[in-house]
Amino acid sequence: MELQYADDNALVALSEEDLQGILSAFAKAYKQLGLAINIKKTQILHQPPPNSSTSVLPPNISIDNIRLENVDYFPYLGSLLSSKAVIDDEIHHRLSCASGAFSRLRKRVFENRDLQAKTKILVYKAVVLPTLLYGSEAWTTYSRHLKALEAYHQRSLRKILRISWEDRRTNTSVLEEADIPTITATIAQNQLRWTGHVIRMPDSRLPKQVLYSQLVKGKRAPGGQKKRYKDNIKTNLKKCHIDLKAWEDMATDRATWRNLVREGAARYNDDLCHAAQDKRRLRKERATTKQVQPKPPTTTFPCPHCTRIIGSRIGLYAHLKTHKDQEGGQSYSTTSDRR
Repeated sequence: MELQYADDNALVALSEEDLQGILSAFAKAYKQLGLAINIKKTQILHQPPPNSSTSVLPPNISIDNIRLENVDYFPYLGSLLSSKAVIDDEIHHRLSCASGAFSRLRKRVFENRDLQAKTKILVYKAVVLPTLLYGSEAWTTYSRHLKALEAYHQRSLRKILRISWEDRRTNTSVLEEADIPTITATIAQNQLRWTGHVIRMPDSRLPKQVLYSQLVKGKRAPGGQKKRYKDNIKTNLKKCHIDLKAWEDMATDRATWRNLVREGAARYNDDLCHAAQDKRRLRKERATTKQVQPKPPTTTFPCPHCTRIIGSRIGLYAHLKTHKDQEGGQSYSTTSDRR
């Protein structure tokens, strides 16, 4: 399989032999046309099966008897592909790119006192957010990814609106002042909108085949499984209050689907804000109603022959023995006093 875009070409194969054969065929075809493959820029990314217990040697792929470099990740069309088949590296890459875009506009736009906050927010939405969420339509996100993105979102908005930590403003109030949704709701909207495009594609298109295909070989490892893109879409449909049984039929109409996704994402964003407010209110209520629990009553054992108070019954027996030894073997009884 080959994915070519201008002068960038990604070759995908299921085995080392297949990849070597495809690459050799491309190199031969390019050579006949007077073109050459840049060996220094050509890299091999091997994605072994997840949860593999045995170590796998990196593939040995070469062009004109020159072995190509094996890497753990490499950028392709703006995204970062990883050998672990997760988007952790991609999220870090997106945060770095967004931070760079924000820094380049900091003095001229975001720290410019001659510009209104509304104008700064528009620039943030037009430049920084697209950089941060580039390729998010195809992400399979976990909670750790969303937390990192939301944290950056809040830091950026607070810098734009000149909100200090001393102001003790909640994240919800910052979003309301900026009139901008959460990153979580925005990603859900992007993914559902893209899924609608895939649904409307012909069956021969590769994105639709990947969305509906299943593996023929392989077995599930014990324990928790890796999250799939389908699981992400199903969760987003539920959160956006879209019918799971009828969404594919509704997605065939582009205008209807876009309106439905937009309204669903707005409801999802409201639910997230209300949940955050409820969580904060409950936390404050627990803090104000929390009382110091009284200590349980302790049992003490006073000595009937002296003023000493013993903390345990066995200690009282030992203490009474001293009186018995001192007064010639007379025995004593014990009493208990609960205080």
